[in-house]
Amino acid sequence: MNDEENKTEPNETPQEWELNEADEALEFPDIGQTEGEDPEDGGTPAEDADPLAALQAERDELDDKLKRMVADYQNFARRAAQNVVAAQQQQLLEVAKQLVPVLDHFDNALGVDAETTSAEDLLKGVNIVRDELMRSLTSFGVQRLDVQAGEAFDPNLHEALMRQPDTDIEPDHITAQLQPGYLLNDVTIRPAKVSIAE
Repeated sequence: MNDEENKTEPNETPQEWELNEADEALEFPDIGQTEGEDPEDGGTPAEDADPLAALQAERDELDDKLKRMVADYQNFARRAAQNVVAAQQQQLLEVAKQLVPVLDHFDNALGVDAETTSAEDLLKGVNIVRDELMRSLTSFGVQRLDVQAGEAFDPNLHEALMRQPDTDIEPDHITAQLQPGYLLNDVTIRPAKVSIAE
């Protein structure tokens, strides 16, 4: 046997050939591919989401909420204004209902025969009309303000028309009432007109 025939090929052995087949069967991941990345769609779901679109959707939602709030407020303001007008009209209606009977009394007084009606009867008729009017005003909270001599002057309730000397009354105190005042629920409609001591 020749030495050449006994020599083994230096570039390949049976063990090396089996190793090469095993290497071909193995699959190694691509170094540039991260976990969870789909090589077919070219990116992760987070990368596919458009942040600008999300912001626009949020803006549209807030814009819709703002429009609804503005519409609700406008409706509320309109209803409130209508309620105020309705309340004012109702109050005026109640005042008119109370004053109409007073006008009836005036009509009755003007319809009497002046030749057959005495001054005393006429005075009684005037008192009836006055009392009816006062009852109507009282039902709305109107009160007559009368003052007595010697009371302290209150600029919120009284209006001084004149000063006069009076030895029995202290200075800046009321000496006489010249005209009564009127209040509406403790608010001065007209102050009582008075004279005060010097």
